[in-house]
Amino acid sequence: MTAEKAAGGIVDRFDDEAVREALSLREQALDEAPVGILITDPDRTDNPITYVNEGFVRLTGYAREEILGRNCRFLQGERTDPEPVGQMRAAIDAGESVTVELLNYRKNGDPFWNRVTIAPLSDGAEVTNFVGIQQDVTDRKRRERDLEHEREFVEQGLDVLDDVFYVIGTDRRLRRWNQRLPEVTGYTDDEIAEMDVLEFVPADEREPITGSIENVLNGEPETVESALLTADGERIPYEFTGSRLTAPGGELVGLVGVGREVAERTRRRTVLESLHGIATTIQNEESVDGVCERTVDAAADVLEFDLCSLLLCEGEWLVPRATSAEAPSGGSRPMRLDQGLAGKTFRTGNSHRVDEVSDDGDADPAKECYRSGFSVAVGERGVFQAASTEPAAFDAQDVEFAELLVSHAASAIERIERESALERQNERLEEFASIVSHDLRNPLNVAAGRLDLARETCDDDNLEDVARAHGRMEALIDDLLALAREGRSVLETEPVDVAAAVADCWCHVETAEADLEVETERSIVADPSRFQRLLENLVRNAVEHAGPDVTVRVGDLDDGIYVEDDGPGIPAANREAVFETGYSEFQDGTGFGLGIVERICEAHGWEVAVTDGDDGGARFELSGIEFADGERER
Repeated sequence: MTAEKAAGGIVDRFDDEAVREALSLREQALDEAPVGILITDPDRTDNPITYVNEGFVRLTGYAREEILGRNCRFLQGERTDPEPVGQMRAAIDAGESVTVELLNYRKNGDPFWNRVTIAPLSDGAEVTNFVGIQQDVTDRKRRERDLEHEREFVEQGLDVLDDVFYVIGTDRRLRRWNQRLPEVTGYTDDEIAEMDVLEFVPADEREPITGSIENVLNGEPETVESALLTADGERIPYEFTGSRLTAPGGELVGLVGVGREVAERTRRRTVLESLHGIATTIQNEESVDGVCERTVDAAADVLEFDLCSLLLCEGEWLVPRATSAEAPSGGSRPMRLDQGLAGKTFRTGNSHRVDEVSDDGDADPAKECYRSGFSVAVGERGVFQAASTEPAAFDAQDVEFAELLVSHAASAIERIERESALERQNERLEEFASIVSHDLRNPLNVAAGRLDLARETCDDDNLEDVARAHGRMEALIDDLLALAREGRSVLETEPVDVAAAVADCWCHVETAEADLEVETERSIVADPSRFQRLLENLVRNAVEHAGPDVTVRVGDLDDGIYVEDDGPGIPAANREAVFETGYSEFQDGTGFGLGIVERICEAHGWEVAVTDGDDGGARFELSGIEFADGERER
């Protein structure tokens, strides 16, 4: 292409010396311009550069002959943002103008910020060329960066807000705002700086907003609801507050306010309510796999984490136990405890979020298409992970919601595994009790039969001693079985009215002339039948040791109940021993009664201790009890 055409003019084919001189002067002017100017030819392969001025040579450090014939992408480098590059490509494809700023590189490798404006040139019918104007804005960028550092301590505090913070001048221009405003509206900071505040409000709501601004500037704080208009035209419901802002000298500066997204607040409430309902479903699951599946389903359906999985620790590995339906094949895989974000989260117990997987040294995604994600610990049992094929797809609230969800999963898994262990323990105790019952009762039954035969042929007082011995052995077997069975952990509980339970047990124990005083109206969470047996043993112990006319009193503690009598009490030296198996102050006692009480307490997770009663008798205090109103303490 000739220099004349490169200069932008259409030269007539005839030789006109005056025109040539004018064009030469124009070309000289272009070379002296303080910006880089180039022209490309889209009709040729790869839209090569056909003309550059001296400003472009000075800007880039390349000689003219090194530039001509190349596409201008040769100025790009490893840190060049692909977004403005894409914007330029799209504008060229559409034959439109565009202005972008991007990081380019000089011939010597030095980076510089380049403000590029591209515009099409046409012959009236079609685009024949593109002209590009390039300006080094590195100094401006540096000044902006320095200014940003100076304001960083303020901006950091404002940017962590989920709300929009703003300062509006008296001319209705925004003077200060936090990062939430560009995040919500889609405008850049530069664009926001040039906008009237009413441009963020739909046309049909601008009049009342104008009135509210005037009221605030006149000293009347206001709260008003309006839509916040985004760059793409979306209307987001917001609640705005504003107060008058003055300088130290008292002169009016504008107003300062906060905008809170009503839709986000509503969504947050809806999500929290949904997670609360899901918690019940998760807690009702009877298997670990069921818990994992319900958790992942909830994450996908409620939190919209389409690519997620839950992994549990098995030996030295974190193994997937549930994966969302939308995840690709192999979208989750077993990982070592020291591998990837999953391993880091499991080891530290802390959540970790990654906006760009390729930039994070810990990330080890199962799929190359995963661009961002986060990990949340599932108690001490495993890790929940969510991923996305888009960068920066998750925010702090996503992590917060996930932490809440998996906390329910962690407690459910812990409960199921604890119950499974308790069931195995109970099975062993039941097996032991059955063996004891069979192996001891059979010989005892044989001995009882022989005793009956002996009584038919012999009238000997010694046989009565044998019968009493048989009775004692029967009682010992019964108490031994009770001791083993009551040692089983409690798996099912329900609210139990303490006063009603005490009254019922009073009817099943030989209390002679004893009196009962009940000073509680509370209900506790317990296994009803085993709590009943506990009360019966304590009442029977009081009657047997304090006498037939004893008074038994049942009342409340801050975190439990007590059962006491007005008998002689238990010496301090013997109080630990009374719970030992076989301890009894009576020759014909089995010594299992209070041991059974202690076992029942342990099975419920309670503690039992003996001390002095109000009237000097024995007082048994049961603590650590959960009351039916959900409190352990008043």
